[in-house]
Amino acid sequence: MRAVPGLWRWRSNPLRRRGDVVEAWAGLATLAVVAVGAPTAGLVAGGTIGSELRHQVAVEHADRHQVRATVLSSTRRTPPAADTDPATGQSVSRIAVVRWTMPDGSAHDATVRLVGGRPPGAAITLWADDAGRLTDRPMDTMTAVTNAVAAGLAAAAAVTALAFAVRRVIGWRMMRSRLAEWEREWARVSQDWGRAGAEG
Repeated sequence: MRAVPGLWRWRSNPLRRRGDVVEAWAGLATLAVVAVGAPTAGLVAGGTIGSELRHQVAVEHADRHQVRATVLSSTRRTPPAADTDPATGQSVSRIAVVRWTMPDGSAHDATVRLVGGRPPGAAITLWADDAGRLTDRPMDTMTAVTNAVAAGLAAAAAVTALAFAVRRVIGWRMMRSRLAEWEREWARVSQDWGRAGAEG
């Protein structure tokens, strides 16, 4: 039994104080939170975020479409030094006017930035929503899963860190209380020693 740290706090003995019992229960609660609470929080957070992200993936894939656009014109980006090729010192980014046709047959024009530039008449791939507005590529399933796992791990780590922080605060307060109690007892003992010396 002596090999288990802190086990003495659970055993009844005349030296055990109320603070020792509080610390013992705090340690047990911390262990329970780390062993059960943290994994549960991680699973709940990961499941919740994962469900929301799967819904977002489904909505984005239903609303966004990959379209083939044609470059109508392009101009050098200004200022040219904002995006230059280290080898040549020339700008590799251009502003281009592009046109694409949606599945419903409607034509749309937009101004976009093209890294590397494209000559007029070149074809590029873009993403547009149902209204014909340019948008980002829809989130893929792997990204959603990765984000959900990361959220679950973050939640579990946060619960674990909080449990250990509370445990340390309780231990710190118990130590301060114990030191203050010892100081009071030593002061009382020293007074008794003084009286005993005077009587002797």
